[in-house]
Amino acid sequence: MWNYLFLDLIIMTIRSVSQQHFFLYLICISTVAAFDIYNSIVRLKPDQQKTENEHLKSDKSNKKSRQNKDKGTLTLIYMAKFLPNILAILIYYFFPNTHYSSLLPSRISAILGVLTFITGFLIRQIAIIQLGKFYTYKVSISDDHEMIDTGLYASMRHPAYTGTLLELTGAALLYNHFILSCFLSIPYSIVVLQRIKQEEKVLIEEFGPKYQNYMKQAGMFLPKFN
Repeated sequence: MWNYLFLDLIIMTIRSVSQQHFFLYLICISTVAAFDIYNSIVRLKPDQQKTENEHLKSDKSNKKSRQNKDKGTLTLIYMAKFLPNILAILIYYFFPNTHYSSLLPSRISAILGVLTFITGFLIRQIAIIQLGKFYTYKVSISDDHEMIDTGLYASMRHPAYTGTLLELTGAALLYNHFILSCFLSIPYSIVVLQRIKQEEKVLIEEFGPKYQNYMKQAGMFLPKFN
Protein backbone atom coordinates (compact mmCIF):
# COMPACT_ATOMS: atom_id res chain seq x y z
CA MET A 1 0.00 0.00 0.00
CA TRP A 2 2.72 2.45 1.00
CA ASN A 3 4.59 1.59 -2.17
CA TYR A 4 1.58 2.54 -4.29
CA LEU A 5 1.10 5.79 -2.37
CA PHE A 6 4.76 6.65 -2.79
CA LEU A 7 4.56 5.88 -6.53
CA ASP A 8 1.44 8.05 -6.89
CA LEU A 9 3.22 10.89 -5.10
CA ILE A 10 6.19 10.65 -7.48
CA ILE A 11 3.90 10.64 -10.53
CA MET A 12 1.98 13.66 -9.23
CA THR A 13 5.23 15.51 -8.62
CA ILE A 14 6.52 14.73 -12.13
CA ARG A 15 3.23 15.81 -13.66
CA SER A 16 3.24 19.04 -11.64
CA VAL A 17 6.80 19.88 -12.67
CA SER A 18 6.00 19.05 -16.29
CA GLN A 19 2.99 21.38 -16.19
CA GLN A 20 5.05 24.17 -14.64
CA HIS A 21 7.71 23.76 -17.33
CA PHE A 22 5.10 23.76 -20.06
CA PHE A 23 3.54 26.93 -18.68
CA LEU A 24 6.93 28.67 -18.76
CA TYR A 25 7.52 27.29 -22.24
CA LEU A 26 4.22 28.76 -23.44
CA ILE A 27 5.11 32.13 -21.92
CA CYS A 28 8.44 32.12 -23.80
CA ILE A 29 6.96 31.18 -27.18
CA SER A 30 4.10 33.66 -26.71
CA THR A 31 6.64 36.39 -25.92
CA VAL A 32 8.56 35.64 -29.12
CA ALA A 33 5.34 35.79 -31.17
CA ALA A 34 4.12 38.97 -29.44
CA PHE A 35 7.36 40.87 -30.03
CA ASP A 36 7.52 39.68 -33.64
CA ILE A 37 4.06 41.22 -34.14
CA TYR A 38 5.09 44.38 -32.26
CA ASN A 39 8.26 44.79 -34.29
CA SER A 40 6.46 44.28 -37.60
CA ILE A 41 3.52 46.59 -36.82
CA VAL A 42 4.97 49.33 -34.61
CA ARG A 43 8.68 49.53 -35.41
CA LEU A 44 8.43 48.89 -39.14
CA LYS A 45 5.42 51.08 -39.89
CA PRO A 46 7.24 54.44 -40.21
CA ASP A 47 10.06 52.85 -42.20
CA GLN A 48 7.63 51.12 -44.53
CA GLN A 49 5.93 54.45 -45.26
CA LYS A 50 9.30 56.04 -45.92
CA THR A 51 10.29 53.20 -48.21
CA GLU A 52 7.04 53.55 -50.14
CA ASN A 53 7.70 57.26 -50.64
CA GLU A 54 11.22 56.53 -51.80
CA HIS A 55 9.91 53.99 -54.30
CA LEU A 56 7.44 56.52 -55.69
CA LYS A 57 10.32 58.90 -56.38
CA SER A 58 12.53 56.20 -57.88
CA ASP A 59 12.38 55.10 -61.50
CA LYS A 60 11.09 51.62 -62.34
CA SER A 61 14.47 50.11 -63.07
CA ASN A 62 15.82 51.26 -59.72
CA LYS A 63 12.83 49.75 -57.92
CA LYS A 64 13.36 46.41 -59.56
CA SER A 65 17.00 46.37 -58.57
CA ARG A 66 16.31 47.15 -54.91
CA GLN A 67 13.28 44.93 -54.34
CA ASN A 68 12.69 41.17 -54.34
CA LYS A 69 15.89 40.44 -52.42
CA ASP A 70 14.21 38.16 -49.88
CA LYS A 71 13.93 35.05 -52.11
CA GLY A 72 11.19 33.58 -49.90
CA THR A 73 13.44 33.24 -46.85
CA LEU A 74 11.09 35.23 -44.61
CA THR A 75 8.33 32.65 -45.01
CA LEU A 76 10.77 29.84 -44.22
CA ILE A 77 11.97 31.71 -41.12
CA TYR A 78 8.44 31.94 -39.71
CA MET A 79 7.69 28.31 -40.54
CA ALA A 80 10.92 27.09 -38.91
CA LYS A 81 10.34 29.27 -35.85
CA PHE A 82 6.72 28.46 -35.07
CA LEU A 83 5.63 25.20 -36.74
CA PRO A 84 7.87 22.94 -34.57
CA ASN A 85 6.52 24.70 -31.48
CA ILE A 86 2.91 24.31 -32.58
CA LEU A 87 3.63 20.60 -33.08
CA ALA A 88 5.23 20.42 -29.62
CA ILE A 89 2.16 21.98 -28.02
CA LEU A 90 -0.15 19.51 -29.77
CA ILE A 91 2.05 16.59 -28.69
CA TYR A 92 1.99 17.81 -25.09
CA TYR A 93 -1.81 17.79 -25.02
CA PHE A 94 -2.49 14.66 -27.04
CA PHE A 95 0.45 12.51 -25.91
CA PRO A 96 1.08 13.55 -22.28
CA ASN A 97 3.03 10.40 -21.40
CA THR A 98 5.93 11.52 -23.61
CA HIS A 99 6.81 14.15 -21.02
CA TYR A 100 8.18 11.54 -18.66
CA SER A 101 11.13 11.25 -21.10
CA SER A 102 13.08 14.23 -19.80
CA LEU A 103 16.14 15.71 -21.42
CA LEU A 104 17.58 17.08 -18.16
CA PRO A 105 16.71 17.02 -14.45
CA SER A 106 13.70 19.25 -13.85
CA ARG A 107 15.32 22.03 -11.83
CA ILE A 108 18.36 22.28 -14.11
CA SER A 109 16.25 22.50 -17.27
CA ALA A 110 14.05 25.18 -15.68
CA ILE A 111 16.99 27.38 -14.60
CA LEU A 112 18.93 26.95 -17.85
CA GLY A 113 15.80 27.44 -19.94
CA VAL A 114 14.73 30.69 -18.30
CA LEU A 115 18.25 32.18 -18.24
CA THR A 116 18.93 31.21 -21.86
CA PHE A 117 15.62 32.63 -23.03
CA ILE A 118 16.05 35.95 -21.18
CA THR A 119 19.59 36.32 -22.54
CA GLY A 120 18.40 35.67 -26.10
CA PHE A 121 15.44 38.01 -25.73
CA LEU A 122 17.63 40.88 -24.53
CA ILE A 123 20.24 40.32 -27.27
CA ARG A 124 17.57 40.31 -29.99
CA GLN A 125 15.78 43.43 -28.79
CA ILE A 126 19.05 45.36 -28.34
CA ALA A 127 20.19 44.29 -31.83
CA ILE A 128 16.92 45.52 -33.35
CA ILE A 129 17.17 48.86 -31.53
CA GLN A 130 20.77 49.33 -32.66
CA LEU A 131 19.80 48.72 -36.30
CA GLY A 132 17.30 51.54 -35.99
CA LYS A 133 15.59 52.51 -39.23
CA PHE A 134 17.50 49.84 -41.15
CA TYR A 135 15.73 47.03 -39.30
CA THR A 136 13.38 45.10 -41.58
CA TYR A 137 11.98 41.59 -41.81
CA LYS A 138 12.62 41.33 -45.54
CA VAL A 139 16.04 41.35 -47.14
CA SER A 140 16.20 44.81 -48.72
CA ILE A 141 18.45 47.82 -49.18
CA SER A 142 17.19 51.39 -48.86
CA ASP A 143 18.55 54.34 -50.83
CA ASP A 144 20.25 55.79 -47.74
CA HIS A 145 21.35 52.43 -46.32
CA GLU A 146 24.35 52.40 -43.96
CA MET A 147 26.43 49.50 -42.72
CA ILE A 148 26.00 49.14 -38.96
CA ASP A 149 29.19 47.93 -37.26
CA THR A 150 28.80 49.41 -33.78
CA GLY A 151 27.29 48.08 -30.54
CA LEU A 152 26.58 44.37 -30.74
CA TYR A 153 27.35 44.55 -34.47
CA ALA A 154 30.97 45.42 -33.72
CA SER A 155 31.61 41.80 -32.79
CA MET A 156 28.66 39.88 -34.33
CA ARG A 157 27.26 40.27 -37.85
CA HIS A 158 23.84 38.85 -36.97
CA PRO A 159 23.15 39.34 -33.24
CA ALA A 160 19.36 39.39 -33.77
CA TYR A 161 19.54 35.82 -35.08
CA THR A 162 21.80 34.90 -32.17
CA GLY A 163 19.11 36.19 -29.84
CA THR A 164 16.35 34.21 -31.57
CA LEU A 165 18.42 31.02 -31.47
CA LEU A 166 18.93 31.49 -27.74
CA GLU A 167 15.21 32.18 -27.25
CA LEU A 168 14.27 28.96 -29.01
CA THR A 169 16.97 27.01 -27.18
CA GLY A 170 15.66 28.32 -23.85
CA ALA A 171 12.13 27.31 -24.78
CA ALA A 172 13.39 23.87 -25.81
CA LEU A 173 15.09 23.42 -22.44
CA LEU A 174 11.84 24.31 -20.69
CA TYR A 175 9.91 21.86 -22.87
CA ASN A 176 12.45 19.33 -21.60
CA HIS A 177 11.92 16.32 -23.84
CA PHE A 178 14.90 14.19 -24.78
CA ILE A 179 13.96 14.07 -28.50
CA LEU A 180 11.43 16.81 -29.23
CA SER A 181 13.47 19.57 -27.58
CA CYS A 182 16.22 19.13 -30.17
CA PHE A 183 13.78 19.84 -33.00
CA LEU A 184 12.47 23.13 -31.56
CA SER A 185 15.58 25.09 -32.56
CA ILE A 186 17.36 22.96 -35.21
CA PRO A 187 14.96 23.80 -38.11
CA TYR A 188 15.39 27.52 -37.42
CA SER A 189 19.18 27.13 -37.34
CA ILE A 190 19.16 25.48 -40.77
CA VAL A 191 16.84 28.05 -42.35
CA VAL A 192 18.58 31.06 -40.85
CA LEU A 193 21.91 29.98 -42.35
CA GLN A 194 20.26 30.04 -45.78
CA ARG A 195 18.78 33.47 -45.11
CA ILE A 196 22.13 34.83 -43.95
CA LYS A 197 23.71 33.73 -47.23
CA GLN A 198 21.10 35.79 -49.07
CA GLU A 199 21.48 38.78 -46.73
CA GLU A 200 25.25 38.82 -47.00
CA LYS A 201 25.12 38.44 -50.77
CA VAL A 202 22.99 41.60 -50.91
CA LEU A 203 25.23 43.45 -48.43
CA ILE A 204 28.38 42.55 -50.37
CA GLU A 205 26.74 43.82 -53.56
CA GLU A 206 25.91 47.08 -51.78
CA PHE A 207 29.05 47.73 -49.71
CA GLY A 208 31.69 45.62 -51.49
CA PRO A 209 35.12 45.29 -49.81
CA LYS A 210 33.92 47.24 -46.76
CA TYR A 211 31.50 44.48 -45.82
CA GLN A 212 33.95 41.73 -46.79
CA ASN A 213 36.52 43.20 -44.37
CA TYR A 214 33.79 43.43 -41.72
CA MET A 215 33.07 39.71 -42.20
CA LYS A 216 36.70 38.97 -41.34
CA GLN A 217 36.52 41.00 -38.12
CA ALA A 218 33.07 40.02 -36.75
CA GLY A 219 31.71 36.53 -36.23
CA MET A 220 28.40 35.40 -37.67
CA PHE A 221 26.61 34.56 -34.40
CA LEU A 222 29.37 34.94 -31.81
CA PRO A 223 32.35 37.28 -31.42
CA LYS A 224 35.63 36.22 -32.99
CA PHE A 225 38.49 35.71 -30.57
CA ASN A 226 41.74 36.20 -32.46
